[in-house]
Amino acid sequence: MANWYLNGELTVSNSWQLFPNDVIADTFRITTSIQNLDDWEKWKFKSAAYLRFFYADNSASPNYYIRVRDVVTIYQFSVPVDLKNQGYLIRTAAVIRASRYLPFTPNQNFAQWSLKLESFQ
Repeated sequence: MANWYLNGELTVSNSWQLFPNDVIADTFRITTSIQNLDDWEKWKFKSAAYLRFFYADNSASPNYYIRVRDVVTIYQFSVPVDLKNQGYLIRTAAVIRASRYLPFTPNQNFAQWSLKLESFQ
């Protein structure tokens, strides 16, 4: 029976961060959580994120734009057919902040939020 598997939860920052667990799935559940609502609504810059997958053959997926939402969202990020045919099913997910204020705005000037990545296996 298939279940949701936690790949990790990271606080989004201005640098690429790898999720601690590799992925063997095409369907994902993403939960975003704002850490300080006052910062988000009043004091600091808002942001989104780019999610990317890295493969064992040293290739990578395009950057997928992820918005901060107050609902859990299901996404489909399929492994490319040519990589599946070669047996490259395991991949590593990574996340980085997406904002028009980058790269000149320091990490501490952004409202902090986290991204939880779960895969359906």
